[in-house]
Amino acid sequence: METYGIIFGTFAPLHTGHIDLITKAKRENDHVFVVVSGYKEDRGDKINLNLQKRFRYVREAFAKDELVTVVKLDETDMPRYPDGWTPWLNELSVITKNFVVKDGKYYTKDLVDIDFPKIVFYVSEKEYKDELESRGFTVKYGERNFNISATKIRNNPRTYWNFLSLPFRRHFSTNILIVGSASNGKTTLAKDLGRFYLAPVVLEYAREYEVENNVKDDELMPKDFFHFLLGQNKNASSIIDGPTNNGLVIADTNSTVTAAYYDSYIRGIDKEEDLAFDKLYSSLARKEKWSSIIFVEPTGKYVDDGFRDMTMAEDEVRNDFTNHLKELIKKDFPNVPTYFIGGNYLENYEKSKEIIDNLLNKEN
Repeated sequence: METYGIIFGTFAPLHTGHIDLITKAKRENDHVFVVVSGYKEDRGDKINLNLQKRFRYVREAFAKDELVTVVKLDETDMPRYPDGWTPWLNELSVITKNFVVKDGKYYTKDLVDIDFPKIVFYVSEKEYKDELESRGFTVKYGERNFNISATKIRNNPRTYWNFLSLPFRRHFSTNILIVGSASNGKTTLAKDLGRFYLAPVVLEYAREYEVENNVKDDELMPKDFFHFLLGQNKNASSIIDGPTNNGLVIADTNSTVTAAYYDSYIRGIDKEEDLAFDKLYSSLARKEKWSSIIFVEPTGKYVDDGFRDMTMAEDEVRNDFTNHLKELIKKDFPNVPTYFIGGNYLENYEKSKEIIDNLLNKEN
């Protein structure tokens, strides 16, 4: 008879302790079911990590593992623990299709003409062990070997970052956005901050695109701005979701900066293009998750790098763009703390470190 291991939990988030247990279970059995369970307003939901999101992230973590199946079990309409064992097990039997429960008891073959596999639960809570064994299940009980828990990670993600499963890191990442008009030192600032904090930096895709395609600011067409939006979003996502993210990411510009430039250069030429751009921008901006925004005021000399529109060198034009960008940031990210800095470069660098240090200390 085959044996199937079952490991269940909230997984808010999945960490190396869970992964170690799942790995051992899949080597001791023919297959493992990882049951992501929870209900509306559970401890994961309270940090915007709802059941569906947790299920997707855990499934992503085991996407290429043929010995592991991840399933979702919604407990919202069930009695809260410890009163919901029978409906919980009934639902588990339905979604795994590998055993049956009658009157709260576990059966494999007696009630049906199917040779179900033997089920083994893996738990680290004695009350779970006692309850499941009283219902006829085989239970493997043991204390966790890792000095880690989901609670510790939720309370202090950066300290326990290396214990955090990769798909969940995007949720706990501290992401700092630096914005402002062109030629104000924000790209240099982002790079220097990245070096200081040993953090990856999302660079401005628009400049990369212009260099690659040999096109200047005043030559841009609507299609170029669509590329800017998608390219910037792709670059940011690849770094936030990637292995170089150590818990802090610094980003130089975002989709809102692109929208401000679109309004300055393109808007009004073609109404259909405007509508399409606004729809794409709105969709992407809603997906951006920033912990804080550092807005660099226009100071210093406007430098011609061979691609910039030099009409922006005029103070009135530069200030109009800056004010418009401020309005967009206020409108589209109303709940993100925004800090305005406008000193010389060294002053901006020190002030940015102060902002980031305060945020990191607050999170810890």
